[in-house]
Amino acid sequence: MIQYYLSIFIAGFSLMTVEIVSSRIVAPIIGSSIFTWTSVIGITLLGLSIGSLVGGEIADKYLKVYGQKVLSFALLVAAFSVYLIVPLSRNVSFILNEPFSLPVLSLLICGMLFLLPALSLGVLSPIIFKLYVGDIKNIGKKYGVLSSIWSIGSIFGVFVTGFYFISAIGSSGIISLVSATLLLLFYFFSFKNLERSSPHFKQHLAFLIILSLLLPVTFFFEKRPPLPSSILFQKETAYYDLRVVEYDLFPQYGGNRILFLDADPNSVQTEKPSKEFYTDIYPAFSALSDTLKNIYVIGAGAYTLPINLRKYYPHSNITVSEIDPEVEKVGRAYFNVGSYNIKTVIGDARLNFSPVRSTGKKYDLVFGDAYNSFISVPWYLMTKEFFSDVKNTLNPGGIFAVNFIGTLQGPQSEMFGSVYNTMRDVFPNDYIFSFGNTPGEIQNITIVGVKSDTHLSYGVLVKKLDTIDPTHFLSKSLVNKSSLQNSALRKDMILTDNFAPVDTMMTGLMSDYFPKYLPLYRKMLQ
Repeated sequence: MIQYYLSIFIAGFSLMTVEIVSSRIVAPIIGSSIFTWTSVIGITLLGLSIGSLVGGEIADKYLKVYGQKVLSFALLVAAFSVYLIVPLSRNVSFILNEPFSLPVLSLLICGMLFLLPALSLGVLSPIIFKLYVGDIKNIGKKYGVLSSIWSIGSIFGVFVTGFYFISAIGSSGIISLVSATLLLLFYFFSFKNLERSSPHFKQHLAFLIILSLLLPVTFFFEKRPPLPSSILFQKETAYYDLRVVEYDLFPQYGGNRILFLDADPNSVQTEKPSKEFYTDIYPAFSALSDTLKNIYVIGAGAYTLPINLRKYYPHSNITVSEIDPEVEKVGRAYFNVGSYNIKTVIGDARLNFSPVRSTGKKYDLVFGDAYNSFISVPWYLMTKEFFSDVKNTLNPGGIFAVNFIGTLQGPQSEMFGSVYNTMRDVFPNDYIFSFGNTPGEIQNITIVGVKSDTHLSYGVLVKKLDTIDPTHFLSKSLVNKSSLQNSALRKDMILTDNFAPVDTMMTGLMSDYFPKYLPLYRKMLQ
């Protein structure tokens, strides 16, 4: 009976391990968005349900004749189908070249990579159950035992993959490990049921020996293709597939070094100063406050904004919150962060600003610039409760700025309207900066809240900005709120911890953004 306990444990472990790591395999291709997780979970459940039906049919038709040989063959199929995930993931260009929306791309790629593995793993459960039960006496108890062991294996797969495997051996190593585990179980049942009296005994034995010699080599020595010359560094961290790329994205500013987090170029560092990106907003804060001594930036990226702030406010104390410790290491190794006096705090910004964990330190400027591995933002950093926590850490006259991707007007402006209404529900004064050519295009938007009752009119602030910046970049980025459509500023759209459908509101933006820029991003990584 122990052999069946072990088999069902490994089947549950394998399924959940593959499901957890699936999102990490897809993220460098199409990003880690709500579409990615929805597709991974949906395809896994679809494969599991089909596999259960197929496995039940196989168990009823063939177990009486072939016994454990059926399980042995099913394990071999499962081992190969899981193993194929990695090489298949490197050959999805024919799907990406089609003009599909991001949800459709996610479903197609996940279906191609994970449907067969989930199906083949789903086949195992009915076969193992029928071999284990034997007769129908105490069938309820026996089903309960196997179901419990399957669940324990699944739980173990979730925890060990999420907490250890991903950061320790990477997604390719995890897939090889699962495949090899299933293969070893195949060997166990195959050798166990090898009949010496069979006329084909020598052929069966030779086949198993050849597999024993060849397959482990492919599992454990399979290597990723060499990195393209444009990629200076690549590492799969606990949060991202992190890459540093050199590409002349903006040749007018000299050499460009780009930080990719999964499929998205998170930030760009240029040799020459620029005057067209949201990271160039930093002088505007001096027009809103006379004191900018303590500055806190949420989200490091390539440290472009923190470095700009350091240069412009040389006597300020700058702290950066970054959830991934590897991003800080890359910042020091490839983006010259070590040359600047910038303190980095590793951890989630929501916890860092939580009243329970607050150190009591006050800030003059907090800039929210955190993203997931795609253009969407962590929803819990966009709620009224979080904005209130930030406000409580600000000195009188302090500034909170939050940056995100959106549109000012049009059918996709709901994200902007929601964030803006949340900001003005918390802060007595607010201002909007946008970094696009037209209100309806997808662009960076920075909404600024000020902890002060003193409000600067649009005209007064424009004059102050032009004094600071003779190029008029800042004043042109300032949005005249009277020109916005009222539909984008509805009072009822306030994001809270109880209801913040950020991913849903970003759906249209991501669907438009991804196909438009995917060819360029793929070119950067070649």
